[in-house]
Amino acid sequence: MAFINKKPLTIILGFVVVLQLSLFYYYSLSVDREYRAEKADLSSQAVMLTSNIEERVSIVKGVSSFIQTVGFDADPNLINEYLHTAYNNNSSNVMNIMIAPDGLIRYLYPLSGNTAILGKSLLLDSALSSPGMVQETIRSGGITIDGPRTLAQGEYGMVIRQAIYHNNSFTGIVSVTLKIENIVDQLLLKDTRIFVKTEDHTFLFGTPAEKEDKQLIVPVTVYNQHWLMGIPMPSHKKWEMLRSVLWIDMAILLIIAFILYIFWHQSRFNRELERVVSIRTRDLRVSKRLYEKLAHYDSLTGIPNRLYFMDEFERLLQSAEPTQTYTLFFFDLNRFKEINDTLGHSIGDQVIKTLANRLKNGKVPFKLFARTGGDEFVMVFPDLPREHIPTIAEHISGLISETLLISGAHLSLSTSIGVSLYPEHSLNKDDLLKFADMSMYQAKSQEDANYFIFDWGLREKLEQKTMIAKYLHSALEREEFVLHYQPQINAVTGKMIGMEALVRWNHPEKGLIGPGTFITAVEEAGLMIQLTDWVLREVCRQLCEWRTMGLPLLRTSINISNSWFYNRNLIENLLAVLDQYGLETSMLEFEITESTALLEEHYPLLQQMRDHGIVVSIDDFGTKYSSLNYLKHFPVNKIKIDRTFITGIGISSIDETIIKSIVYVASQLGYDLIAEGVETQEQLDFLIKHNCPHIQGFLFFPPLPAEDIHKLAS
Repeated sequence: MAFINKKPLTIILGFVVVLQLSLFYYYSLSVDREYRAEKADLSSQAVMLTSNIEERVSIVKGVSSFIQTVGFDADPNLINEYLHTAYNNNSSNVMNIMIAPDGLIRYLYPLSGNTAILGKSLLLDSALSSPGMVQETIRSGGITIDGPRTLAQGEYGMVIRQAIYHNNSFTGIVSVTLKIENIVDQLLLKDTRIFVKTEDHTFLFGTPAEKEDKQLIVPVTVYNQHWLMGIPMPSHKKWEMLRSVLWIDMAILLIIAFILYIFWHQSRFNRELERVVSIRTRDLRVSKRLYEKLAHYDSLTGIPNRLYFMDEFERLLQSAEPTQTYTLFFFDLNRFKEINDTLGHSIGDQVIKTLANRLKNGKVPFKLFARTGGDEFVMVFPDLPREHIPTIAEHISGLISETLLISGAHLSLSTSIGVSLYPEHSLNKDDLLKFADMSMYQAKSQEDANYFIFDWGLREKLEQKTMIAKYLHSALEREEFVLHYQPQINAVTGKMIGMEALVRWNHPEKGLIGPGTFITAVEEAGLMIQLTDWVLREVCRQLCEWRTMGLPLLRTSINISNSWFYNRNLIENLLAVLDQYGLETSMLEFEITESTALLEEHYPLLQQMRDHGIVVSIDDFGTKYSSLNYLKHFPVNKIKIDRTFITGIGISSIDETIIKSIVYVASQLGYDLIAEGVETQEQLDFLIKHNCPHIQGFLFFPPLPAEDIHKLAS
């Protein structure tokens, strides 16, 4: 009996094995051999096409090398003569050769048939290139191919371009335009059914194929272009494939017949199969639910993640009634990085998990609550009156600030909250999230409140700050910064005893900009070291120039930021600059802020500067954190009395007492002293009376350009 049950199954399995072997053998002999040969021929055509275009690319490389050698500002006759020679040597291959300094088409050969594009801008005229292609050329810095496409001259062609850079700055573009007919003729594509199209199946050149034709395709990569070269399958191959399909169809019908036969005779097997399918379906449903949870919920906290929040927030906004309002809170944990750095990321994860659970169960009336990443969270409140925002912000802050006990550590945290409103600020979820993010960082800079509601003034301020940061990089490269010098006077003798170098930005559109507008942006852009190095070299260069003119050299002070002290080989580089210009170290004075002087890690460098004869002075002394007691520890030579105390002379007896104390302690400890910001005769008389004759301020001179200092000293 067992033999009878097994026999049909054995017959079916044997038949299936024979059928599969037959199909494999059939395909191996009748299909693979033919199409492999066809594909090999097509691949060789693709190689020929690539080589053909590479031959044209060499023309662009030659023009690029020529321009990099002579420059865009070379004699136009020389450039035109080179273009004439290059075109004549390759006239059978190219339509024209073009040179575009700064993206403006200035040189073009031949002019005949191409005058329509002469003088046009590649960066502005969309008809001269495919969308975004010129920008890709500039960004990549290499060879790019644009087209084939309809050219601005009206013909169908392809443009090969290369961007020219000088000192990492974009200076122009060179290009060669090819006729597609020339490429087609050289590859003998007209006598074949070969075609070339883009990856999205847009036809480029060759012989167009019928849509119903099946095609053999091979990829062709030429620089930035990714094409497909193909050929329709011959009719006899289609028939062979059809026969193969018929064979497969017949085999499937036979297999189905045998399966039905087995099902009819083996109902037990059918029930078992149904049971297995049911179990598998249940497992798939469980897996699907688990996948959805992993995709939409944060694995650490169990609350919705950014993906879920963005989808759900979009759904809420799309379905909102005209009178519906939403309030978006965006907040993070202040100084959370210190927890990760000091206690470890595992403790940080526990903090995030505990706080998320506390916020989730803290009776906060949110509609949506999600963790968007790191220590950042968002909450959405429907129809929340504006006057209730401070109450909600205070409640969230209270939940976060409650002391945490994690792994034996007592942690007290705080938060900063940014708020944006729908529809007042935007109807778009991305804008609302961005505005709330901006507001959160504004809240961090406030002292009176830990939340900030977005306003348009904040956006304008941040956009202006972003614009300044954007142009700072190029400003350094274009040498748009200049120095002004404010004389320092001995008020008793009337002689000039020194100067302070003050940086200005000579903006090409806005004119001369003071440091108060851009110094913060310089710090945030990470350019302070480069700017300080430039100021140092420019001061040394100017002193050297004045010495050549026969002027007496005066010690010049330079403002040094905290970040400059982390410059590698600072002392060696500083002495190298002084040696380059033949200056003594006593010609320089470095002004540092009081907060920088308080960092003991800088003391060794400050002491080395003093040992080499460089004067180090403390600017804005007494305005931040220190007391007079710190003076005995600072490795400095000089103190600058800040203008905030000077303005109090004659007004505030407290400011006058502080000045007297600074003068007394400085004299006892042997520090030099100078007062800045002196603008009135009353202030001057008070300082002279109390033994502080060294003055800097508008009462004597404002900051002056170098040429005015020359006139003043001569």
